[in-house]
Amino acid sequence: MNCPRCGNELRISRKDPRFGLCDTCRKKYRLPEQKAPQAQEEEEEHYPKYANIPPKAVREKRETEMRRAYDELLAIGKEEREGKKGLFGRRKKSK
Repeated sequence: MNCPRCGNELRISRKDPRFGLCDTCRKKYRLPEQKAPQAQEEEEEHYPKYANIPPKAVREKRETEMRRAYDELLAIGKEEREGKKGLFGRRKKSK
């Protein structure tokens, strides 16, 4: 693309490729947007990565630990209930 002021060729900015720079006018012009293959690759990129979500292996390890602890908690509660008597001096039936 050429400079609208002097007609010289614009060079693409290294900082932001959306802008063209004119060396003679010392001006910056916004270039028209073009659908490039690079833009399509960015759209096809996998799910966004978040800083607060640990990797899958760490998540799975933590989930198994939590499940095991929860199962142990339920087992302790079941043992305590088996020894107690219900109303009228009868033992409760366990399911």
